[in-house]
Amino acid sequence: MAAELIPFQPEPEKEPGGQLVDLTYEESQILEFCREGKGRNEIANLTGLSTWKVSTVAAKHGHYFGRAAWLEVANATRAAQLRERKQRLALQLLDNAELYADALSGVGTPKDGQLVAKALRDILESHELLTGVDQGEEVQGTKDFLVELREQLGRVRDGFEAQYGVPFDSPEAAEIIKQEAKQDDES
Repeated sequence: MAAELIPFQPEPEKEPGGQLVDLTYEESQILEFCREGKGRNEIANLTGLSTWKVSTVAAKHGHYFGRAAWLEVANATRAAQLRERKQRLALQLLDNAELYADALSGVGTPKDGQLVAKALRDILESHELLTGVDQGEEVQGTKDFLVELREQLGRVRDGFEAQYGVPFDSPEAAEIIKQEAKQDDES
């Protein structure tokens, strides 16, 4: 899916020593700042060029501002949602297992008992597959993931605020995000 969003950029020509060929001074400055991890607005302020020029030069050489961080956060969020759904399903299976265990004591015929016992065994096996061998490890892994996700979101927020100079939770930020999404949809 990410390949559909970001157009393919050919590898820039390089000299045998690894330096890019035929770059203007402005382009080499922009690319150097990109390698240092600076944002589009920060590069524009440092070089005195427009943000459009910075974005155009960077995109020409395969650098896109902010998309990697947003995709990383989106993927991490989706993974957390899937883990949460898996845990909910495992809990539902345990509830069903209790119902079948209760039903097992009140069956009328041995054949009915075998069917209920098989259903109970299948439910418990499914629960084990969903939860893994050690639930404690899964809980700790989820906690670690959530801490890391919070840190990533903080970095994205700080980067946005540094780039645009407005608080991330402000109405101005919402408008900026909306405009960028509209521009991405149009291109």
